[in-house]
Amino acid sequence: MKKISVMIIGCGDRATVYADEGVNKLGAMRIDACVDPDVNKLDMMVREFGVPRENCFTSIEGALARGRFCDCIINGTMDRLHVETTMPFLEQGYDVLLEKPVCNNEKDLLRLTEAAKKHNCRLFVCHVLRYSPFYRKIKEIILSGEIGKIVNISTYEHVGVFLTSASFVRGKWKSKKECGSSLLLAKCSHDMDLLCWLNNGTRPSEVMSLGGRNFLTPENAPEGAGTRCLVDCPQEVRDKCIFDAGPLYIDNCLLPWYPWQCTGKDYREITDEEKLESLKTYNPHGLCAYKCGGDICDHQTVNVRFENGSFATHSVTLSSFRDGRDIFIAGTLGEIDGRADDGKLTVRHYDRNTSWFDSRVIEIAGEDGYEGGHFGGDRGLVSDFVSTINGGELSVSATTIDDSVNGQRLVFKADESLEKGVPVKF
Repeated sequence: MKKISVMIIGCGDRATVYADEGVNKLGAMRIDACVDPDVNKLDMMVREFGVPRENCFTSIEGALARGRFCDCIINGTMDRLHVETTMPFLEQGYDVLLEKPVCNNEKDLLRLTEAAKKHNCRLFVCHVLRYSPFYRKIKEIILSGEIGKIVNISTYEHVGVFLTSASFVRGKWKSKKECGSSLLLAKCSHDMDLLCWLNNGTRPSEVMSLGGRNFLTPENAPEGAGTRCLVDCPQEVRDKCIFDAGPLYIDNCLLPWYPWQCTGKDYREITDEEKLESLKTYNPHGLCAYKCGGDICDHQTVNVRFENGSFATHSVTLSSFRDGRDIFIAGTLGEIDGRADDGKLTVRHYDRNTSWFDSRVIEIAGEDGYEGGHFGGDRGLVSDFVSTINGGELSVSATTIDDSVNGQRLVFKADESLEKGVPVKF
């Protein structure tokens, strides 16, 4: 593919993952500019991707003053900043790859959709799971008619202990007041998008959601727990707590780019002594998980009725011991059952000879394209975006803003239902 010129806005984890896929894995991008208020991240972009120093900006105003000088934008800012950091670039005619969620309210969702149309810009949303070979295979089976019409889709997301702690208990998404997103918007907008994409011959008509923060609360803290694991929490209490910061962040730091961002240093450069000192003093990841002020749900269920009479259900639980995503789709002629983390699908049909069923297993994990983040979805998204910028046709997975609206609205309506305690119609 012809290399495209990219400006990164918000040089955090997700944007740099997409940059790495485009530059190093696909050879399809050049990162020619970047914007971030943190000069350490700008320095990292210069080192890692060769961004010219004169094209590193600490605010979007500096980049906007130059006019359009790149092909497109990858926007990886925090959720609540998406609208203000995307709209002016659409107005300059930039195509944009926008990290999910699009925004945190329906009014701004429609504003961005209209702006993309008005300025004839391609606006892709980073719903990467559509691009995983696992979910793309499900979509192909549905489109083939093999399982007939969809009757019900059931999905379940188990958020493991480490990601729960790093992102939704001690991390940047622990509080809707702070980050602007609910649990459903920050974590499950992928899943709401899948429900609507897999069933996109119709639209949601009504939703009911239940959930709450019932487990990760101060009242449920272990008896005798302190306020900081490594400071005032007795060892005998820590030994029984799954959220003890010592094992999570010092002994087994599974996602090392998360807990050390507040230090202002690259996670690969910070010493063990600096890590310990931060956890004992200012680092929010050193706080007691039950007492660190989070207010988003720790479990939630969403029930959806579609206009054609089909239904869907999604459930999410924080701090599951086995993490991952499960899916079951019942159709009028067959069913699909699978677990994305296993990379395996089972398709079943009624067997007239036995009055039971027959089944076939589809192994996807070994297929080309399954490697990398989100079961290959990160690379698939970047590849499709680059192809589209270069004039290619939209793929079946294309996450254009027009095809992402229903899933985003479903999140907003579900959270409205949760808050009001009643079903909400579209």
